[in-house]
Amino acid sequence: MLPFEIKEMVLGVISGDVRSVARALTLVERNGDSSSERFLQKIYPYGGNTRVIGITGATGVGKSSLIFQTTKALRKRGHSVGVISIDPTSPVTNGSFLGDRLRMQELVTDSGVFIRSVAGGARSLDSLSRKIFSLVHVMEASGKHFIFIETMGSGQDDCLIAKVAQTTAYVTIPTLGDEIQAMKAGILELSDMIVVNKADDPGRDRAITWWKNVISLDERKQGAWKTPVIAVNSLTGDGTDGLASSIDDHERHMKDSGEWERRKKESVRAEVKLLIMEKLWRNIDFRVAEKEMGELLERKMDPLTYVEKALKKIRRSRG
Repeated sequence: MLPFEIKEMVLGVISGDVRSVARALTLVERNGDSSSERFLQKIYPYGGNTRVIGITGATGVGKSSLIFQTTKALRKRGHSVGVISIDPTSPVTNGSFLGDRLRMQELVTDSGVFIRSVAGGARSLDSLSRKIFSLVHVMEASGKHFIFIETMGSGQDDCLIAKVAQTTAYVTIPTLGDEIQAMKAGILELSDMIVVNKADDPGRDRAITWWKNVISLDERKQGAWKTPVIAVNSLTGDGTDGLASSIDDHERHMKDSGEWERRKKESVRAEVKLLIMEKLWRNIDFRVAEKEMGELLERKMDPLTYVEKALKKIRRSRG
């Protein structure tokens, strides 16, 4: 892509032009493309003021429907919204398989909402993390007030989103039976709020009570954020105004306590680390010479020793 084309796309994105945003998101999905790198460098100064909300939880708990209803509530307040939905990957095309935009058709014609489905299954976690950071930068530069990132529901995805988002909500349903899963996955460590969907279910009160009891056992420092348990019905939208208010409350608490700045710094560190690893991976020859390969296969040398020798060679060659 030529410099003037990049400049044109930058101007289109920061003006909120939908076609420019769509083209830019496609461009930055090509990790490592020189044009995408130049573009990201140009738009970076225009971001930083957007609220990034992670929506995690098992498959089938209604994450997409919840985002749909919460987005409608935010739009009524005058906020623009971006949605990044990490979907399972097609084994044929490596593209997004579910395409959550199908569940949000009502929002597609709203110029204040932009929805992007991202294939998550075919790449490594680090590669996906790098892509999510880039997509967020584009949506930030386009002026979105809120960005929702929906995970596929795996524990790795939850950890990924915690690196990017300022607020993470864990979505569950009364009939999921995720008590053991909650303990095993460390959900409370990753989540800033618990959302119990399908609030019309007879087991709602039991589920809410259970989660509140678990939260009460979580030992946190005095003055720390108290994880709320929010009941919603993502089919009717009941409770989503309360979720939007809790997101606002969490932002205020983080800014008052200094947690906001700490999370911003952690997010920057995570992205920089990923970029460094990506650059190293591309620029270092990882081929093992036949002599060393023979020693490794015969167990005369271990991989760690080989790596140390290779790193010493790189240091010497770079002076």
